[in-house]
Amino acid sequence: RRWKELAENNYYKSVDHRSLTWRTVDKRATSTRTLAAEIKDRAANNGSESDSAVIAKREKAKEEYGSFYEKTMGRYLPRKMDLTNLPKPVTSLFTPQYSMRFENNSWAQRDAYRILCFALERGSIPPADKERCHRVWKDFLSPFFEISTIWMQSPAVAYAASPHDTTASIVSNGDELNPHHDDDESSTEENDNFENMTVKEEVMKDCHKGDSEDVSKFTLVDNQPIPCGTTVSTVYGDASVIEYRDMDKSFVVSLPFGATAYLNRNAVLCTNLPVDQFQLDEPATTPEEETLDCSTDKIMLGPQSLYLFFRLHQVLIRRLNIAKDLAFKVDNDGSLCTLIEHMTADGSTPVGQKRYDAYLNLVYGLVEGGYNSPFQGGSANAAEGGKYEDRVRCLLGHGAYELATMDKLVSHILKHLQNLANDETMQGMMQIFRKQLDGAGCFRPLAFRQEASMISEGENVFAFQYCKIPDSDGAIMHLELLGCIADDDDSDKGSLTAEISESNEGPATKKLRK
Repeated sequence: RRWKELAENNYYKSVDHRSLTWRTVDKRATSTRTLAAEIKDRAANNGSESDSAVIAKREKAKEEYGSFYEKTMGRYLPRKMDLTNLPKPVTSLFTPQYSMRFENNSWAQRDAYRILCFALERGSIPPADKERCHRVWKDFLSPFFEISTIWMQSPAVAYAASPHDTTASIVSNGDELNPHHDDDESSTEENDNFENMTVKEEVMKDCHKGDSEDVSKFTLVDNQPIPCGTTVSTVYGDASVIEYRDMDKSFVVSLPFGATAYLNRNAVLCTNLPVDQFQLDEPATTPEEETLDCSTDKIMLGPQSLYLFFRLHQVLIRRLNIAKDLAFKVDNDGSLCTLIEHMTADGSTPVGQKRYDAYLNLVYGLVEGGYNSPFQGGSANAAEGGKYEDRVRCLLGHGAYELATMDKLVSHILKHLQNLANDETMQGMMQIFRKQLDGAGCFRPLAFRQEASMISEGENVFAFQYCKIPDSDGAIMHLELLGCIADDDDSDKGSLTAEISESNEGPATKKLRK
């Protein structure tokens, strides 16, 4: 009998009871229906949860933690976040109806960006939508979350600076494809066959040689020339091309801070399409208009798809914080000494960082589909042929049960990001955001709302304010459902009579237009 071996192999898995129900709980909690119903309920109760919502929340908590949870912790479920020591939102737009925190933004936002970009490139999204999604990141999400554009372009800089492979290629004469070829022949016979093969050397032409090289033969990925006056993305930020120097094969560009630079062709990453400025027939600002308390705070208005993206993006940030916190604490837990994989410090890299990096590699393999493949090849071998969930438990212990559904979470975030990239209303909101960001240096909420009402076209609009928490590496985001602001531009609060889309698939449906 093998009962003893089976019991030893599955003991720790049986102890992790939360992983058995977590997939069902998480699927329901991150669905479009649940998130839309939650903000609608808070909007109807002045930012607090209704009694029915609190009761339902307790019942769901009992499913996850057990029936004793209601007796011990059920009465402590908060109906609204305490904002006593946190930045407050502007009162002209926000109650607020919902607030959520982002912890450890200095590294969590970057890791989340890497995961989402990797999933975007490896996914089955059409190339045109990939370009639109990257533009949403560059024009809106990057300045909103304060992610450096130079850091985002650093992989492209490293690729452009890396030397290209110029090794010779071997072209076979086809003798090795002979069906009568004996696999057991000696190494001498193999060397003889190799001498009969045709070897052709194909070396890439050196782009630095030759004085008669035409400028049109150069340049970026599509080998297209760059005319003067074009806005390009460089390793030093955006710039405008002044001229191309054929003598030393370099560009003369004008940088935003007034300097003129001479850049090698590898330093020019791509051309940029400038964001169109949104123009109004009459000014939307007044001298006595309210502004934000802190100059680093940011305001944004957008459709339901933006609300769903921010909610799920915050879940991704929170789970990355959970993973890193467990990675640094799990080695000190004596009860897990026989369960977790033991690692040793490598030079200046601590064991916790190595464990967290190993988890990120698992996420990349999961997103790429290696663990769901019927074949145990590719990235599945990176996890020693095991399942993702078992491997995470081996790395981070039982407390990592929330990380079991990272693939579903990333898939939902990309779906809403794709909806944002193809939403015309969102494109207009991005233009208003860039206008206020590049304008006076501070956001004007009422002016933002007045301009947004002209392009919302009867759609439900959500307001977002992102505030950095002083003396910490965190931030808080306040959310508000304004409703349909196109029908009532003069009121402080839009109509909430329009029904919120509760469909789980596709972009948020647009309402009847005027």
